[in-house]
Amino acid sequence: MTPLVQSEGELHLHAEVNTVSDADGGGAWFSSEHENVRLEDAGEGILRITLRPGGRITAEDGALVRERYLALTGGKGAAVLLQVIGVESVSRDAVRFFSEAVTITAFAILGSTPVDRVIAHGRHGLPAPQCPTRYFSDEQDALGWLRALRAKRIPELLEG
Repeated sequence: MTPLVQSEGELHLHAEVNTVSDADGGGAWFSSEHENVRLEDAGEGILRITLRPGGRITAEDGALVRERYLALTGGKGAAVLLQVIGVESVSRDAVRFFSEAVTITAFAILGSTPVDRVIAHGRHGLPAPQCPTRYFSDEQDALGWLRALRAKRIPELLEG
């Protein structure tokens, strides 16, 4: 079992970090050694947010994600593929962005280890996001789920 240590508002998971290869979006994929998050348009109304493997995600990272998300979406709703593979910790204030973001229409959280699953489900006592949320270990399954939700939602928006 992976021991959890709560200190200074952060969830720390003491385990070896599984880093992803450059081809999978890790390593040199981040533009600086201090950058912990990356956002990109994955197309079809889906934004990909990747948290740096081995990173400690802070309130500042959450604020950066919020700014970039709003810039990319123009304040309109979008589905999010959130990759947490190998993240060391996520602060309560960073989690707050994800749980309170009203313009996010769905969250597919992508991880690969039991530690990733704990991080994905660790809300630090904050309410669950007000949108469909699901954990995946396969990226194509996650993207398929987000696309299916979006396809279902578009006719509802046109009718309403």
